[in-house]
Amino acid sequence: MQPDFLRNTIVNSDMNSIYDAIHIPECLRNSSFYITGASGMLASYLTFFLIWLNEYHNYGIRIIAGVRNKAKAEQRFGEYMGRQYFTLLQEDVNRKVPFDDKVDYIVHAASPASPQFYGKMPVETILPNVLGTYHLLEYARNVGIKGFLFFSSGSVYGSLNFSARETDSGSMNFLDPGNCYGEAKRCGETLCRAYFTEYHVPVRAVRIYHSYGPTMDITGDRRVFSEFVSNVLKGEDIVLKSDGSAKRAFCYVSDTISAMLRVILNGVDGEVYNICNVNEWLSMRELAEILVSLCPEKSLKVIYKVRQDEGYQSSTERTDYPPDVSKIMELGWSPSVSAKEGFRRVIESINEGRN
Repeated sequence: MQPDFLRNTIVNSDMNSIYDAIHIPECLRNSSFYITGASGMLASYLTFFLIWLNEYHNYGIRIIAGVRNKAKAEQRFGEYMGRQYFTLLQEDVNRKVPFDDKVDYIVHAASPASPQFYGKMPVETILPNVLGTYHLLEYARNVGIKGFLFFSSGSVYGSLNFSARETDSGSMNFLDPGNCYGEAKRCGETLCRAYFTEYHVPVRAVRIYHSYGPTMDITGDRRVFSEFVSNVLKGEDIVLKSDGSAKRAFCYVSDTISAMLRVILNGVDGEVYNICNVNEWLSMRELAEILVSLCPEKSLKVIYKVRQDEGYQSSTERTDYPPDVSKIMELGWSPSVSAKEGFRRVIESINEGRN
């Protein structure tokens, strides 16, 4: 990302949309956030929102951004890394937290989150969600914090034939390589609940479904929706590596971040919340058709080809229904960005950043 990322027309509009959707309380002024995996797609947008609060509304929030790849973080956050309120922490989240200062909020987002890693790097997929979560919870227990948010996933449900509520569970073969991510998230959630039950750590978790936005990695992420965006930007036909019938619910990043902030600020300790735009429950074919329609001047089409990516291990989870989101909606959240509008914003934002 360019150093002027917050001045990107789409991104700045998103920051204002999040701000308008959430009544940010005064208690966040001069607070501190420790965000692991801060250069990831969703975590970076949350980090940018905190930066935006500082830059545009003088919130004075101290930000500790934990990352593995310093070069990626420098590209992502640019000039904001030089701000007095911003600290970059190059870390291995699987080890003890490398500082003793007390922070108010922890957001644990560090984890590979794409099937391209599950076949080749199952251990590296599991450890941040289990061992990393343990070290962060120990730190939180010892110093005392105001809030802890764990990034979980809808993958924890496995296979279901109904709309999943947070108390439901489906079947999952934990020995299947594609399920290492879902099982790791299950364990991470269980640890969080245990630390709340035994030590009263104020932890909350969010089960995130398919989210997307301007911080997508359209070159390195081989998830289908990232590949679709890359195809369109390059003026290439979209290649479906399946029959296109599988359905997913797609939530634009500003809606996802506003949901997370509602959980941080108004959620119940020890609880977990589904985050999903059930209004955009689309098949891969439908999504592909939406994306090619965004650039009619390129005359793109959708074609089919068998996926042969080495190491790509998709989860075996299957469901014909979007999850139940009544719990997060009870906190006052509702998504507002359609898939067509959201992916238009992604494409426009990336094009603006290149010019």
